[in-house]
Amino acid sequence: MTSFNFKPVHVLELTADDSPTIDVQEGRLILKAERDGEQINIIAPLQNVLPQVKATEITMPAAPKRRRRYRFMTGGEKRAGELNGMAKLTDAQVRELRLLLSNEKFLVSFPSTHAMYEKLAETYKVHVATIRSIARYESWKHIEI
Repeated sequence: MTSFNFKPVHVLELTADDSPTIDVQEGRLILKAERDGEQINIIAPLQNVLPQVKATEITMPAAPKRRRRYRFMTGGEKRAGELNGMAKLTDAQVRELRLLLSNEKFLVSFPSTHAMYEKLAETYKVHVATIRSIARYESWKHIEI
C-alpha cells in the first residue's frame, strides 16, 4: 500500500440529526451516518495508529481527611434559639432577661448600662456582647415578652 496525501475539499460536520454511529471492527474504525436519505460511510484502518496499552493496576493515594463544613441554613430548616446546637441560653432564660431589661427599678439599680450587662453576663455565664445583642433585639429576635 502506498501513502498518499489528502487535500481537503469539503468539511463534513455531523450532528445528532444525522444519527452518527462509530464502531471498531477487525482493526478498522467505521463511522456511519445518514443525511437527506444518503448514506455516509467512513472506514479507516487502525493498525499502527493506536498504541498498544497493557492493563495496569492503578492505586490512588488515600484522600486527605476533610474538615467538616457547616452550611448556612435558611427558611424552615433554620435552627434558631435553643434549637441551635451552639446555644448557651434557653428560650425561657432569654424571656427572663428581657423582662429584667424592661423593669425600670432593675435598670436604675446599676450605675451604667454596661455594668448591668456585665452582671447579667456573669450570672448567665455568657459574654457581655450576647446580653447586649439580646437587649437590642439583634439576636433571639423570635423571643417576645
